[in-house]
Amino acid sequence: MYDQPSGQPAPHSPSIVAPPRPEFYIALTSPTVSRVMIGLNLLTFAATFVFGLVVFGTWTGPVDIRVLYLLGMKSNIDILNGEIWRLFTAMFLHIGPTHLISNLIGLFMLGPILEGHLGHWRFIAIYLVGGLFGSVASYALSPALSAGASGAIFALLGATVLYFFRFRENFGQKGQEILRSMLVVLVLNLVLGSTVANVDNWGHVGGLLGGLLVCAGLFPRYRLPDVIRLGRQPLVRESNLARQIGWVLLSILLLVLAFWLATQAGPPLR
Repeated sequence: MYDQPSGQPAPHSPSIVAPPRPEFYIALTSPTVSRVMIGLNLLTFAATFVFGLVVFGTWTGPVDIRVLYLLGMKSNIDILNGEIWRLFTAMFLHIGPTHLISNLIGLFMLGPILEGHLGHWRFIAIYLVGGLFGSVASYALSPALSAGASGAIFALLGATVLYFFRFRENFGQKGQEILRSMLVVLVLNLVLGSTVANVDNWGHVGGLLGGLLVCAGLFPRYRLPDVIRLGRQPLVRESNLARQIGWVLLSILLLVLAFWLATQAGPPLR
């Protein structure tokens, strides 16, 4: 027997290579609806310019209350008198470029995340129904004329927080970071909304609660694929479509009930 000289590998020592293992990931849906919503908000903003120029001869349409009022901003007295459509149209109007840009930034950041993980129609349900909850909350609790997509953006924010909390064990460190950052954004925006003038914070709170409600019944279920291969492959996303449609309809029923109760109680008027 003899000692191998220091620094020299043993002759014919085999190299150990770990065998390949399967890796799984969640395949994200393309954020098509998010882009459409951004486009719709831009188009309606452009329409306020054109409408203001044609009807009133002014280029200040986006900040002209006459223009925004005629195009459908939230007005409690008019909603009380039957113009219920204002709850919807107000979600696509913005009072000036700063208002528009701030909401589009939120939609640009949150839309691809939530739509990517939940899919197109679930994203639409959260955006529209959650946004309407924001409009109804504003109608019930704020007398001010108002407009903007912020109720819908808060619905997306609430849904994103709930999704990453529900699947916090699945996403590891990255998911924890997203959850923490979303919570910080949520708290900061609610605080700012309650302290800055001319911000419809009731619309924000209503949208947040609406987004949480709708999203709570739309969680998918992830499972391993039937055939497992070496390397990366996506998990299978499953959901009970009938149950989820029923949940959205129930959310809409609660929305209608909230609107009816607010109307019976009498919304605050200017």
